[in-house]
Amino acid sequence: MSWQGVSMSAAHPRTSALQLIEAVVDPGSWHRWDEPVAITTDDPAYRADLERARERTGLDESVVTGEGRIEGRRVAVVACEFRFLAGSIGVASGERLVRAVERATAERLPLLAAPASGGTRMQEGTVAFLQMVKVAAAITDHKAAGLPYLVHLRHPTTGGVLASWGSLGHVTAAEPGALIGFMGPRVHEALYGEEFPAGVQVAENLMAHGLVDAVLPAERLSEVAA
Repeated sequence: MSWQGVSMSAAHPRTSALQLIEAVVDPGSWHRWDEPVAITTDDPAYRADLERARERTGLDESVVTGEGRIEGRRVAVVACEFRFLAGSIGVASGERLVRAVERATAERLPLLAAPASGGTRMQEGTVAFLQMVKVAAAITDHKAAGLPYLVHLRHPTTGGVLASWGSLGHVTAAEPGALIGFMGPRVHEALYGEEFPAGVQVAENLMAHGLVDAVLPAERLSEVAA
């Protein structure tokens, strides 16, 4: 595959998880792996948040997983849906990710990850952070099996998601204009009372400093990942 020099400077409109998948895989080849997830929380406010997110997105969690074909080759795909509680990862979505990565390893499939997330799900506390460790461990096993792990960082990708499975790719691309960083500008400003320097956490700047390998929209992923 060739990623060098692939770049676009214009900001790319935010895509949903399913739009990303549709843009990447061969037509008619997508097959979902996800099992239905029930809402189990006893917290009425969190339950209401989950119900609204489901109604807004038509999804039961913040992550979509499955497989498709890219130029005829089977590839596993995991993608975040930012409209579902800012793409945050909790226990249910974390376990879904782990199962998908483990299945990709067992079936010896390359894995494409497309995060767009504010990080771990604050409503679930410490157990949500533990999911990042589990996902990272599953990806480490996938890579140790000699299988390609490709990452496409979408707008925005921050927090624990960037610090774990968003930073482990053999090759890492970013969406044009995407905000990418551990601590977002608003969090920095709230903590330190000063504005974060403009443009530092933008995909193009990260590429210029060697932190990502390419900047390209979802529509270009299939041609460079094949």
